[in-house]
Amino acid sequence: MTVKSFDRVRTIGFRTVAASALTAAAVLGGTAAAQATAPAKAATAAPATVKAPAAAEKYCKYKVTTQAGVNVRSGPGTNYSIVGTYAYGQTFWAKAASVNGWRYISSARYVTTQHTAQVTSTPCQYS
Repeated sequence: MTVKSFDRVRTIGFRTVAASALTAAAVLGGTAAAQATAPAKAATAAPATVKAPAAAEKYCKYKVTTQAGVNVRSGPGTNYSIVGTYAYGQTFWAKAASVNGWRYISSARYVTTQHTAQVTSTPCQYS
């Protein structure tokens, strides 16, 4: 397709749109000239309500600081079952905010803050 034929297709498309606009103006009552010269009315509809985005959770990288390692529990407390362990020096990602001394790792996975420290060389991220 050459540039010339592309221009022709574009012109045909414009004429089709213009013809549709003339037809719509006639159906709505009035001529296209009257519709074109009439001032546009400002929209009086109320603006759409926009919901604020959900608060992003801050996750940071932590490491185990005790030689014995730490237990990963199914809830935030020692009364919850042990579902895994982290060895000394092992790193993991968890929420920066802790609840009663426990960090949330993932669904039903918590670690105590007592035997962990943040890895400051790695910046925290938002979910």
